[in-house]
Amino acid sequence: MIFLVLLRETIEQDIPEIYRYIHLSYVTKYCDDPEKQWKTHEKWYKFLINSDSYVMYTITNSENGQFYGCVKFELEGECAIINVYLIEEIRHKGYSEKIIELSIGELQIKHPEISIVLAYILEENTPSLSAFKHLKFQYDGVEEYKGLDHMLFIKTLKLSLIHISEPTRRVVIS
Repeated sequence: MIFLVLLRETIEQDIPEIYRYIHLSYVTKYCDDPEKQWKTHEKWYKFLINSDSYVMYTITNSENGQFYGCVKFELEGECAIINVYLIEEIRHKGYSEKIIELSIGELQIKHPEISIVLAYILEENTPSLSAFKHLKFQYDGVEEYKGLDHMLFIKTLKLSLIHISEPTRRVVIS
């Protein structure tokens, strides 16, 4: 099966889809004021998109534009912390590895100073553990991240001498 995805920088028009897939079910279940939660998340994502401290990519179906997920990098000097979200429909199919590779490649084009990528993964998230291990991220112990113990994986990047930038990237995943 050929799977063609588009990875591009996230724009403000992506916020409703990100919210729908990542946050809406939780908000519907646990929050008294969904409209207030929407406004809070919208403000947060606008901040992320426009901040120099974050880089965010949206993943869509290249043919029909369907939202498939997003990758966020939090930039801290030469380090970037990666967070990946993929919709249920494309999970457990091996696509995440190519999406992670592609997003790191894009990050290196936009921020060549980044030489280390950190991935904080919950122990029970075995698909992510497998993907990051397969991509040669090295386990570095357990650390608290955002109030919870996470397994920390680190990858040192090779410096790229070529910096060619395009607004979007397409990748065939088979």
